[in-house]
Amino acid sequence: MKKNIILGFVVLTSLLAGCAPKEILPYMKTISPSGAPAIAFYDQGTNGTFETNQTPANVLAQLSTDDYGMVVFDFYNGLKNLKANDGHYKLARIITGGNLYLVGIDKTDQPTSEDKIVSFGEGLIPDLAFKYLYRENQEIIDNTSYVASTSEAGAILASGMYEGEKVDYVVVAQPVLSTIMENEKAATYDHLTVIASFKDMWEEETGQSGIPQAGLFVNMNYYNEHKGYFDEQMALIDERIDTCINDPLYMKQTMDEQLSLEDQQKLFGFNSNIAYKVQSSQDTPNGFALLEENNLDINNFFEILGITEDYSDYIL
Repeated sequence: MKKNIILGFVVLTSLLAGCAPKEILPYMKTISPSGAPAIAFYDQGTNGTFETNQTPANVLAQLSTDDYGMVVFDFYNGLKNLKANDGHYKLARIITGGNLYLVGIDKTDQPTSEDKIVSFGEGLIPDLAFKYLYRENQEIIDNTSYVASTSEAGAILASGMYEGEKVDYVVVAQPVLSTIMENEKAATYDHLTVIASFKDMWEEETGQSGIPQAGLFVNMNYYNEHKGYFDEQMALIDERIDTCINDPLYMKQTMDEQLSLEDQQKLFGFNSNIAYKVQSSQDTPNGFALLEENNLDINNFFEILGITEDYSDYIL
């Protein structure tokens, strides 16, 4: 029934195409970091309204422009940016809820103060979660170096080296983790062990079922004028997430129908084979940690981390 509804919508949209503007207007455009959040747009491979960027700072900068109707970004730092700059976007939905892992290179136990660790996104959700979960050993945190993105962390995981030194552990997100572990050409192939799932550790320590990560922000300069369009798009995101969780084969087939594996990699930061493997795993299903319902309490998350700022003006 779900796919029939979507198909009917697509057919109706096609029939009405003659009435729609041929130009892609800014309010129709969405930008996301490449990686896990982009899977929520798996069927947008040939749609010129959807873009990705490998550099998180480039995506964050869009919250100060009117070039996009929707921006996907680390929800907390998006909110901080909006409050600091009196921005005109609002958080509409959390998309991912915890796809972060600590991976050992020739290690099988938790790190000690002697180990060298590389994480990504200093000050972003991965960093905040890591520092909270390992707060009992400040030396571990002090020995951690940072790169800007999970793709850069993945490159270090593949090589085992950072700035000419051997690395013991890397914090990385799915699907980069699976991509590297499947890469037989990686210097660290068959030397990697998943030490911890941050999501599992977080739930054990806090009782919260996930770690809110990527958020969908809507441009309020466009939202009120085009509310019907935005409501429709957010409903489609819900449908896509439902498909990614409950029918990953359909997700894969759709991606393959639209783009080659190489072009999928360029747009999403992963291809359909990795996406299907991560989402359909019997051991860890829904490895992208997509949220079928927007049910993570971000206020509780803030309380756990001791964040007292009020961001309610920037939440839809």
